[in-house]
Amino acid sequence: MPRLLVIDDENLIRMLTREAGEALGYEVLSASSLREGRALLDADAAAGRSLDLVLLDVMLPDGDGLAEMDRLTKGPGHPDVIVITGHGNAAAAEAALSAGAWDYLVKPLRLRELSRIIGEVAQWRQTRSTVQDGQFRRPDIIGNSPALMDALLELQEAASSSVNVLITGETGTGKDLFANALHLNSSRSAGPFITVDCTSMPDSLVEAHLFGHARGAFTGADRAREGLLAAADQGTLFLDEVGELPLPAQGSFLRALEQHRFRPVGEVRESASDFRLVAATNRNLDDMADMDLFRSDLRFRLRGMHIHVPPLRRRLEDIPALASHFIENCCRRNGFPPKEAGQDVLDMLSIYPWPGNVRELKHAMERACAASGSGRILARHLPTEIRISLAKSRLSFPGASFGDAPSSSPSHPGLTSHEAGDLLPSPQQIPHQARQDSFPTLRESRARADAEYLEALLARFRGDVRRAASAAGISRGHLYELLKKHGLARDGADSPDCSMNRPSPSASGH
Repeated sequence: MPRLLVIDDENLIRMLTREAGEALGYEVLSASSLREGRALLDADAAAGRSLDLVLLDVMLPDGDGLAEMDRLTKGPGHPDVIVITGHGNAAAAEAALSAGAWDYLVKPLRLRELSRIIGEVAQWRQTRSTVQDGQFRRPDIIGNSPALMDALLELQEAASSSVNVLITGETGTGKDLFANALHLNSSRSAGPFITVDCTSMPDSLVEAHLFGHARGAFTGADRAREGLLAAADQGTLFLDEVGELPLPAQGSFLRALEQHRFRPVGEVRESASDFRLVAATNRNLDDMADMDLFRSDLRFRLRGMHIHVPPLRRRLEDIPALASHFIENCCRRNGFPPKEAGQDVLDMLSIYPWPGNVRELKHAMERACAASGSGRILARHLPTEIRISLAKSRLSFPGASFGDAPSSSPSHPGLTSHEAGDLLPSPQQIPHQARQDSFPTLRESRARADAEYLEALLARFRGDVRRAASAAGISRGHLYELLKKHGLARDGADSPDCSMNRPSPSASGH
């Protein structure tokens, strides 16, 4: 049964939502404040339950509802959020929708309107489940993060139609995989899938490649050749890096796209081809059109539907699955024994900003797989440039001042302020792109800070749990529990000489 949570301080709104939700088959939970809502979310997380939809008031007795949207959408089930408020304004509506809200409703609410919107969300999530459950074929598109699922849902919509599709995204995000998945799930899946790399065609021969040519049409044309548009008949034509298509060829291609008819170079008669166009680019076609580098009419014709593939820094939840997939493929292809990446490696991968996106992660995992002799891939096996980037981001504290003399940190007893300062993530430690697109939640930051504190604590006291517990101001039993929780205790460790899995700074030469 789908589950709905309404957070609103008005009893009438809670009752109205309960009536509408239960009529549509929802289990409805209600809270009159953010504190009650958080308590329900924490209880659900502890019990392994998830939510499908949250109706969220903006002005609540104990805070701003919009400030909770990020936590809500990242919670179990990644619920959709409908914002409801009695004090609507354009700026608030823009903020809510930009943050990912399904809709922005202004009180008073009507039961019919509320039922309609809740029903739309239910139908949308049912469509999403077909993607997650494997009914939508997506070979080599790995992951289930919210950002990726949103793009896949758009892809599924595009696959059910026959309009032209423009796929955008940074280099290395997998635009070609999206184009292939679109073809596989379309009504043209039995037909050919023809890829055209616009960066590899010489300017003087673009039209010959696309439309074909007659024998003797130009020097070296010793025989007639069919063009790529003709080869894509009854199938899909994928124009990769369409932003690189030479401007002189764009006019003739636009005509072929509109009429599905074209004239091969050197021929008098026209040919026809029934193809569906999918184009991809990492460039901004709007900016190119403004600079007269790309035809505006072709840009609009390409963009029947637009799908943006998210960068890897916006889908960090997918990194463990992607890394495992690439390692497994590398081992199988090269005849290596099975290997896996340790948690410390996965932690490093989740911090790196990945300017080269999934392609860079794939190459990094293949290099690490080849460099590791044992079955476990360690941090030292990662490419040097990635390790250097992470080291710089951790050691860079512009403008920070910790004082000249080491002193005890009040928040971390037994450690100097320098040591304690190294434990807490600061804005300078987090790469710029990661801060913008995938800032960690408060819970994630606290967990990471706790783990780093425990590592430094044990390193400081060389694994002496008794002294470490005393310095931290907690019992040894509590310290053992924390070490186990964060995966830092050795298996079977139950004595004061317990130490971390990872070497201390002195052991690694620092």
